[in-house]
Amino acid sequence: MEQSFFKELIHYNKPKESPARLIVAGLCMISVLFTGYLSHQLAISSFGSIGIFTFLYYQRLPLKQMMSRLTIVGTFLTAANFLGMLSTHVSWTAPIVVASVGFLGRFFFRLYGIAKPGPFFIVMVTAMGVSSNVPLAKIPVMSGYFFIGVLFSLVGAFIMHFIEKAPLPLGEENKTLKERINEDPAVVIDSLLYSGILFFAVYLSMGLQLKNPYWLVVSCAAILQGDNLRAMAHRNVQRIFGTIIGLAIAAFLLNLPLSIFENLLIITALFVTVEYFVKRNYAIAQFFSTPMSLMLSMLVKQQYLYTLIQFRFLGIVIGSLLGLLAAWMMSTSLDFYNRKFHAN
Repeated sequence: MEQSFFKELIHYNKPKESPARLIVAGLCMISVLFTGYLSHQLAISSFGSIGIFTFLYYQRLPLKQMMSRLTIVGTFLTAANFLGMLSTHVSWTAPIVVASVGFLGRFFFRLYGIAKPGPFFIVMVTAMGVSSNVPLAKIPVMSGYFFIGVLFSLVGAFIMHFIEKAPLPLGEENKTLKERINEDPAVVIDSLLYSGILFFAVYLSMGLQLKNPYWLVVSCAAILQGDNLRAMAHRNVQRIFGTIIGLAIAAFLLNLPLSIFENLLIITALFVTVEYFVKRNYAIAQFFSTPMSLMLSMLVKQQYLYTLIQFRFLGIVIGSLLGLLAAWMMSTSLDFYNRKFHAN
């Protein structure tokens, strides 16, 4: 059993994926990064790069349906980040905001079959907003910068639709919200448990006074992305191990005398590398996502490198362990719920 678990940890998947998708994702990222660089507004690079995550929800669908879905997702991401930034001015609201956004994301993404990354990026951008400390007057401006990344994603998805040659699936059946809930009644309790865990994760990160509390919350949400308890246990080990290697790479890169131009090129290369490995081996993806996140953090606000590394490591370890514990609790609770539901 232990040997099988270890083999599953190091298993390297080979998904069928168009190479063009990685190229277009990289072009979206480098476009928004250099928009900020050329306009001498690195805040556009920092916030707009987060909006690029909209492209990661791209699916091979009829053009109108695909563009509508991505527009809704991009708007949701922008609104979630806006609310997160707003909550910093009334700090006690931060856990409520993250939990509420997490509930809505989990609820609607599950009901409407929006595949992975699912609500993960919704939670991530909200938690990043909670950690941002943007002055109140500048919040709408930063949200505008964020939406620039969404617009680049929509353009990239539009181009990708015509590049990809795979046959289009049939249009999804038009069902009402009530019909979808009747087909999947466990979605309500699942979303409530998910949001409750996120509430506690934010509360814990604020109580521990971590410099960037979103790392703990994001790690917790990342573990809960697993399809089942075993997959979540894999993610827990892979995320902690991958982060250790990633922090070593980050320490090396951030100590190099790189220009802003060179930093932007490396961030783009890291982004494409993460997207290549994330479906193949989650641990390897963490080698590159950690330095990418830290380099993006350093673009706008210069922080002491070793403080960033220390608090990121603590946040990820605690968040991963909390996510695994929460996953077990959710799995057990839903099992009891389903047995009761089917019994009646």
